[in-house]
Amino acid sequence: MDYIISVINTYIGDEDYSKFVFLGLAFLSAIAFTVSIIILLGNSSTPLKKKLHTISIPNKTNTNKESSKSFDKTLESIDKYVTPKSKSEQESVKQLLMHAGFENKSAITSFYAIKIILAVLALLGSVFITRLLPELTTNKIIFYVILSVFIATFLPNFVLRRLAEKRIKNLKNSFPDALDLLVVSTEAGLGFQAALNRVSKEIDSVSPALSQELQIVCQKARVGIPIPSALNQFVERTGLTELQGLISIITQSVKLGSSMGDTLRDYADEFRDRRMQRAEEEAAKIGTKMIFPLVTCIWPGFFVVAVGPAIVKVLDMFASR
Repeated sequence: MDYIISVINTYIGDEDYSKFVFLGLAFLSAIAFTVSIIILLGNSSTPLKKKLHTISIPNKTNTNKESSKSFDKTLESIDKYVTPKSKSEQESVKQLLMHAGFENKSAITSFYAIKIILAVLALLGSVFITRLLPELTTNKIIFYVILSVFIATFLPNFVLRRLAEKRIKNLKNSFPDALDLLVVSTEAGLGFQAALNRVSKEIDSVSPALSQELQIVCQKARVGIPIPSALNQFVERTGLTELQGLISIITQSVKLGSSMGDTLRDYADEFRDRRMQRAEEEAAKIGTKMIFPLVTCIWPGFFVVAVGPAIVKVLDMFASR
């Protein structure tokens, strides 16, 4: 550890900052290692394994439900202590949670509880670091404490926003395929509700999130909620505001009893064109995004290999004179 700190100190020139940089790098490495392990373990269980595990151990499902209920009760008891009083902030966070796929009633309480826990851990971590570095001045200690608590407080918001954007993007990219299946099903003679139920099952291998949302629409329709209302709730949950026009057309078709095959086909073509346009935009941005890694990573190495020998020869020539 002392050797690494000494190496960092050769570049920074300040022993206190070198120790702090070393601790920061160690902390980031630990986080990266933990996230990698979680990702590897999470990808190791396929849906088939989960299904077989559920069939082989039927009692475990009931145990999980009971533990989930007790956890929800615990969250309900602390809801008034961790949730902000502002209704507008609550609604915005609830909307982000829904767009990210967290529709549980206790999701907002869990979110704010995580923020508080991270802030406390950041505060304790900064205090621990200041204990390891007694040479730090009071101003530096206050700065590091405020910085760590600030990062820990706003990190969950950033992660939640990224999860919501990723899920919305996945739903947008998968919805044209679902519309194509819906067109085929309705033209084959199925009713709209039966076709939607069939599509929700077929699209599961492509987009489990979209399959789950469509199944919720079908369940709401079975219990008596009108199809237009169920689809409007679908838009609110997913954030796919582009579907408002489609829902209006479906509402008119349901009221008038007309065929919606041609309408769905036109909308499927339009959504497919939008998906292609988004892909072309992403492809056009690749050149700009590659500038930074080229300049910072590839160009210095190329410069050393191509120009380095000539510079060495020139320096030797001047040194020999």
